[in-house]
Amino acid sequence: MATKIWHVLELLEWTTGYFEKHNIPNPRLDAEVLLGYLLEKSRLQLYLHFDMPVFQDDLSVFRELIKKRIAHTPISYLTNHKEFMSLDFYVDERVLIPRPETEFIVETILKTKADTPQRLLEIGTGSGVIATALAVNVPEWEIIATDISKDALAVAEKNRDVHGCAEHIILLHGDLFEPIKTLESSRFNWIVSNPPYVMTSERDALSPDIRDYEPHIALFAGEDGLSIIRLLVAEAPNYLQPKGKLIFEIGDKQAEQVKELFKKQSAYQNYRFIKDYAGIERVVLATVE
Repeated sequence: MATKIWHVLELLEWTTGYFEKHNIPNPRLDAEVLLGYLLEKSRLQLYLHFDMPVFQDDLSVFRELIKKRIAHTPISYLTNHKEFMSLDFYVDERVLIPRPETEFIVETILKTKADTPQRLLEIGTGSGVIATALAVNVPEWEIIATDISKDALAVAEKNRDVHGCAEHIILLHGDLFEPIKTLESSRFNWIVSNPPYVMTSERDALSPDIRDYEPHIALFAGEDGLSIIRLLVAEAPNYLQPKGKLIFEIGDKQAEQVKELFKKQSAYQNYRFIKDYAGIERVVLATVE
């Protein structure tokens, strides 16, 4: 019996239906992304070549990708790609997958006027998307990015170098502010972070894509989800220049608790919350005296 010849559109439709049966959240999109990744074509190109045959070698690889997606392996880990601030970044299981909400951090920093080049510290850089996106947009700035995970720093280094930012970003290994204590100057205009902020009790409520694959060190922050944020708010004034700014991301129910943290710190001149696309207070911007 002759082996069936699959074509692009037919394969997309079958995969979409298969994903729907397995309750994959975005079945059509995931089918398009995976097949486009395999065939090295954009989603538009897939439809322009809807009748192109997909041969056995590619089908074998595609089946394995489908199996992994059914097991809830995130699409970004399967393709090793994630877009952030219109830039393409490498990601794998060593780092958290960048979220669109985190772009508010970069956008807010870039909108804030600065007459002179700034000195910026990122705590917990992960895949390095924040530091790299900033370096691409303001290459005259000095950026230092740290992470407690050596594996994450390896991914950040890859992204930094691919985008030509090796001369603009220094990567340091260590926990929170520890790596910068030996620097000649440990004062910055900006301190930025997308810290872990999920409560440990919320683990079982997370989707399996997140819970079973993304690094827990980048997700969970104690019983109230504030263990790292609490340290950032308390210690950042020791490393900020006068009028320096602290900016970081928070969870969708943490605004009131974070306000209380700032009320206990006299070093801050002011602070405000920035809402994400869903109208949730997602980013905090604070200025020291």
